[in-house]
Amino acid sequence: MADLLECVIQIKALRETLALAETGTPSIAGFGPADAEFAPVWPRMADAERRYAEALGTEAGVRPACATESGDSARARAAFAAGRRANLAMLSDCSAAQLGGPVEWPGRPSTTVADLVAIMLANDTEVLGGLRRGRSTPESRAPTPYLAPNRPRTT
Repeated sequence: MADLLECVIQIKALRETLALAETGTPSIAGFGPADAEFAPVWPRMADAERRYAEALGTEAGVRPACATESGDSARARAAFAAGRRANLAMLSDCSAAQLGGPVEWPGRPSTTVADLVAIMLANDTEVLGGLRRGRSTPESRAPTPYLAPNRPRTT
């Protein structure tokens, strides 16, 4: 029961990042960075969201990779928001049994949907939290392979 509650709280937290992408302003008091400071993160966030959608089977609601490859932050932010909305819609409809169901995630055997939710939130925290602390940007550190693997796309 505790794991289910934790997952539900994490899904709620994922909505905070969606609110940030949709409004362009932080929904958490004192978050700090202006929209321009977020610009470099949206392509990385959109790419990660596509990979989560592949694992969850919600690719239909996610924009293709070409939507973010141009380097246009606004398009990448919109692609991230569309993907996150699709993923959250799927996650919101999951039963407790479905949250405990398996998903394929590179480098992590025996990953459940609830595990993937935790991975999604960890990525949000790593990327956006780094901006909040002013310590890092996506270009200044190596990607974390278990959060958003940099593997070649097959489609």
